[in-house]
Amino acid sequence: MKYLVIGLGNFGSTLSCKLTDMGHDVIGVDCNEHRIEEIKDRISVAYILDATEKSSLKSLPLDEIDCVIVSVGQSMDCSLRTVAALKELNVGCIYARALDPTHKSILTAMNIQKIFIPESYAAKAFAEKFTSNNFEDLL
Repeated sequence: MKYLVIGLGNFGSTLSCKLTDMGHDVIGVDCNEHRIEEIKDRISVAYILDATEKSSLKSLPLDEIDCVIVSVGQSMDCSLRTVAALKELNVGCIYARALDPTHKSILTAMNIQKIFIPESYAAKAFAEKFTSNNFEDLL
């Protein structure tokens, strides 16, 4: 599959690299040049651009993408503007990271296919590992 990951902070870059390791093509996008420099050799392609701008997104091969993952984690505004621009461009499969329940509610109203809160998933997994008898797995 071919993924477009928008937002290459800790979560987005880790996800991009893992998807690449699993044999998928990954295009990474971030407006931060430093983040692009850190990941450009580990994924298929990396672009520095402002994904909140529809005109910038048009420069990407959106018709070749199986799924777009909006993993912006610092700004609800940037996340929502990015999702709105993708919807305007008729991108079919959009997954999005939510920062809090309000953000999740707005993304739900925008008909996003899959909404995830990575911190919640990680906390649940950590709690299960922490309370299991196999404490070495945690370490």
